[in-house]
Amino acid sequence: MKLPYSLRANQSKIIDSINLALNERNHLVLEAPTGSGKTFTSLAAALPFIQKGDMKIVYCVRTNSQQKQVIYELQQFKRSGNEIKAVAIQGREALCPQQKNDAELKKSNWSEKSKICKSLKLKSKLGENGCPFYSKLLKGGDSLIKKWSSEILTAQDFSKQAEEEGVCPYELNKLLLKEAQVVIVPYVYFFDEFIRNYMLGWMGISIDKVIAIVDEAHNLPDWARGAASESMTLKSINLAISEVKDYGYQLAEGRDPVHFLNLVEAAMEKLSEEHISDEEDEGHLPSHIVSLDSEVATFETEMMSLGAMTLYRLKQDSTEISKMGQQTRQYLLDHGKRPRSYLGSVGDFLCRWFDSIDSHTIRLIGKKPLRLEKVCLDPRVMTGFLEDTAGVVSMSGTISPLDMFRDLVGLKPNTILEKVESIFPLKNKKVVYLDDVTTSYNELNSKPSLWNRIVSKLELINNNFNGNIALFFPSYKLLELALESLKLKKPVYREYSGMDQEELMQTVESFKSDSGAVLAGVMGGRLAEGIDYPDTSLEMAVIVGIPYPSPGVRQNALQHYYDISFNGRGWKFAVESPAVRKLLQAAGRVIRSESDRGFIIIADNRTGRFLEYIPELERSDDIVSEIGDFFEA
Repeated sequence: MKLPYSLRANQSKIIDSINLALNERNHLVLEAPTGSGKTFTSLAAALPFIQKGDMKIVYCVRTNSQQKQVIYELQQFKRSGNEIKAVAIQGREALCPQQKNDAELKKSNWSEKSKICKSLKLKSKLGENGCPFYSKLLKGGDSLIKKWSSEILTAQDFSKQAEEEGVCPYELNKLLLKEAQVVIVPYVYFFDEFIRNYMLGWMGISIDKVIAIVDEAHNLPDWARGAASESMTLKSINLAISEVKDYGYQLAEGRDPVHFLNLVEAAMEKLSEEHISDEEDEGHLPSHIVSLDSEVATFETEMMSLGAMTLYRLKQDSTEISKMGQQTRQYLLDHGKRPRSYLGSVGDFLCRWFDSIDSHTIRLIGKKPLRLEKVCLDPRVMTGFLEDTAGVVSMSGTISPLDMFRDLVGLKPNTILEKVESIFPLKNKKVVYLDDVTTSYNELNSKPSLWNRIVSKLELINNNFNGNIALFFPSYKLLELALESLKLKKPVYREYSGMDQEELMQTVESFKSDSGAVLAGVMGGRLAEGIDYPDTSLEMAVIVGIPYPSPGVRQNALQHYYDISFNGRGWKFAVESPAVRKLLQAAGRVIRSESDRGFIIIADNRTGRFLEYIPELERSDDIVSEIGDFFEA
């Protein structure tokens, strides 16, 4: 393998560790700070394995920007004289050109896009008026594959060039997977079993021939739990009722489905009253059809009681409603409309709810909005298959404790755990904490003056620093409260809940181009993870509090499950480690290269307990003079 760059400090060690793991078909968990060249070194170590064998690399990323970085590094390897074939995969939302000409396709979700696409492709194959981009692909065949497989392009460039030639980028991508040695995919393509099996079929390979590289792997446990969870809201039920009225559906014996859906709503309302306390937003439902305590209501018992029906009839009606949804979808598809059925979504959810009671899930009733929810507690439901691969490299700048990550995602017990220290000059970064403030919920409630002290500290820091500064809070609630309380003379660029990606990126670019400005976001949010602020665009970050997960029935259940599953380590797995990772991700926005300088302030007296994760941490004695001394040095 010809390397495009000379190896820097620590990179040989990283490559050797990955080689050791892959030679033994083992797993590696790697923590290495920003600037270590994790993308380059992981490819440098893994690419020789696919050149000498029948294996392929699946490189899993969270964001488009990470996908672009992988493509860039592969292009450098190819320019250095290495023969590499690579494909960057994204969904139809990003790659389908037909949706620009088809309003119904454009406003569809991924599932609906798939159904419409399948219908259009069939028409094209039959010579009818289907998708013109797919029709041209059918005519091109092997010549198109030969031409495009020699290119290494970002998904965006690939899509643009294919569209200009009138060919469907999404379907062409699938054809190229057979030839590709490296496939760069969003998490969902590899960790969702249904999609993974399709993708492996397109690649013409079995899972035991796949080397998996997981980038920003600290996100994987929460992502996996979220992907395996689902909910049904009152809004969906109301939309399903409208659909029944539009189509005139009936259940067996002429019964009205609207009556059944009204029972679902009534059951949810009764469960909400019984299981949710005044201080909570959600309540824990028994994970049994009939509770061990017969006096405690479950969704099933409420439905059977309100509707005077058996469990068999309850399941039968749910199945019929699911089938009605299929009829709606097919009717809409046949008439050129997006195949969306709220009735079908409600029926599908209820069928899954009744048919599966898993030890790794909890059932919740929630309000604001009123909803039923199945919450997965165990990421291994999505990641357990990794044991069958040819090797796994899981890497991040913040993945400690490494053994916890290994256990959470179900990696092999003998997984290699590697932590690489930063190569950046120590003098370029200072991390301090303030010991006279805290965002502890109990202390903020019992000491009203404490919040005023936090606000005063933030104003003092802002008034004594002229550069760009970021304020990262544990929650949107505290962010809002702070911005209402602070008297700042600087321009403020802020994040808010539900902010769309385009507006967020415009906010980031405006902040970067400003000087002496404030960026306000939340730990665990998009401003605090995955975005670079190079050079002097960000020189100081203030971490306001420790981002412990919000207490409640969901968090309590997760901690209890981890206590049982991981030998009493529930607090560390479910509370401490997620908080530390969010904190370190936010702090890591400041130093992104060897030339960056940054001052990081953690405003919480509980920070001292995290010395094992932040060895350079110091207690602040005089924050104003410390800021001045650092930037004058």
